[in-house]
Amino acid sequence: MTPPPNSPIQPDSFGLSTLMSRRRLFALAGGAAILAACSDSTDPPTAVSAVDASTTTDATTTTTIAVTTTTVEATTTTTLPPPVQPLTGLPLTDPALLNRVALVVKVSNDKGARPQTGLNDADIVYECWGAGPTRFAAVFHSRDRDFVGPIRSCREQDVNLVGSFNRAVFACSGGNPGNINLLRNSDLLLITEGKGPGWELDPNRRRPHKTHADTAQLRTNALDRVGPEQQFEYRAADAEPDAGDAMAGFDLQMQQVFVQWRFDPVSGSYLRAHDGTPHMMEDGVQVSTENVVIAWLDYEPSTTDRRSPDGRTTGTNSAVVFTGGKMITGTWTRADRLLPFTLTDAAGAPILLKPGRTFFEMANGGKGSYGGNADTFTAIA
Repeated sequence: MTPPPNSPIQPDSFGLSTLMSRRRLFALAGGAAILAACSDSTDPPTAVSAVDASTTTDATTTTTIAVTTTTVEATTTTTLPPPVQPLTGLPLTDPALLNRVALVVKVSNDKGARPQTGLNDADIVYECWGAGPTRFAAVFHSRDRDFVGPIRSCREQDVNLVGSFNRAVFACSGGNPGNINLLRNSDLLLITEGKGPGWELDPNRRRPHKTHADTAQLRTNALDRVGPEQQFEYRAADAEPDAGDAMAGFDLQMQQVFVQWRFDPVSGSYLRAHDGTPHMMEDGVQVSTENVVIAWLDYEPSTTDRRSPDGRTTGTNSAVVFTGGKMITGTWTRADRLLPFTLTDAAGAPILLKPGRTFFEMANGGKGSYGGNADTFTAIA
């Protein structure tokens, strides 16, 4: 009988040995029968055993069968998410962007500075208290603008505020000696008006609102620096926020500026107004963004000029995030100036932003000694 194809016992070993043993047994028995039939003696035949154990030895064949065991290790395939732009969360179409240094430009928000240029081209914009009107710190990375401004002076709080962008270029018109020294002694690359390529003057404006710049040319001052890390966590572009309450926007009295943001369902973005008037850029387009974050700060007098506020942007404090037509109340946390802001909801879960631009309102929470009362905030249903 032939064993199955996968049997570990093969016919050329065990089967053949058994057949040969059986043939020897039959031969011995047949020989005894012939002798008895041919004998001429009248004596009874001598009994012959088929197998005499005392005189006959049957060789035993031992067959060793080698069994090969094959171990198959399970392979886990991990699909990595597609790369995104570090400051917007939008798809990364040009890998060279990851090596492009971030550029921070201080833009004035004085009434004489309006309309400004370039705020809609920045990936992230921070609006902070100044010494009077607010002032913008616009962070350019994924896009450039050939004429941004009006550009104004730096503040002490800038050193900590933009420390998470990996040694960014910092462009301002100038500043008091104390602030200039703080920036020069930091890891930021300070470029003041007229230092290096890219600076331009608007012939139609007067000082202090004449200074503008080409962001791509300003960036050529730092070809040895690399790009920033990702700052926030994002949801899928077409996904709705997981948490929050539906809100049309909010009003915020921030120092001397009355700020209004309203959600536009058609574009999926928020539109800005101040002092009851749409905030328009010089190109006639209203200021907009995909996400607005109110980060409450404690403002203290600057160590370089006590007339100037210095917002504390490390530690933890309250935050309100507007994204996708919803309002999410939570907390911002930042253990070090080199780290980005971490945004979490009331349950401690990360707040996921919509891929796109983000605008921060760095409002006064009223706990610091500068300015006294907190900024007034009203959510609009």
